[in-house]
Amino acid sequence: MVEEGVKSRDPIFRDIRRYYCEYCGICRSKKTLIAAHIQAQHAEELKEKELNEENDNGEKLNKCEECGLSFSKPAHLKQHMQSHSLEVNFALIF
Repeated sequence: MVEEGVKSRDPIFRDIRRYYCEYCGICRSKKTLIAAHIQAQHAEELKEKELNEENDNGEKLNKCEECGLSFSKPAHLKQHMQSHSLEVNFALIF
């Protein structure tokens, strides 16, 4: 029984979200905390994973021959290539 002077308080809201580090399994309640943990503790593994995903994805890498940037869509590469071009296309309206 609850004494008269002491009141029992139930938590109003309990955050039950759990985010786990894919490298070491550490658990945090916020996604930003896990992202910061991965950046700080597993930077090398993260870089390796990104490189492997680019190569193993099976998609064509749309790579700029001038500066080496790669794009997931050919349209993005085409738009980027215009930044290297000396020729500027203007539409004249009269």
